Amino acid sequence: MVWKPSVTVAAIVRDGARFLLVEEHTPEGLRLNNPAGHLEQGESPLQAVVRETLEETARPFTPQAFAGCYLSRFQRP
Repeated sequence: MVWKPSVTVAAIVRDGARFLLVEEHTPEGLRLNNPAGHLEQGESPLQAVVRETLEETARPFTPQAFAGCYLSRFQRP
């Protein structure tokens, strides 16, 4: 089996004490989440988080720091 990683990025956008969140309609109901999405082919994580934030919020975003990384060992069928 060939391992094909699925890379997700998420932005933390802060304005003073406020954080920018997006509404997502899920089968479980309305959820608030960070602007987020998946890398496209040939895209860096930095490029992806800037693109996803603009797509989901129409707000230009320039990351100031890298907050962290998580590796899930869950494999989708």
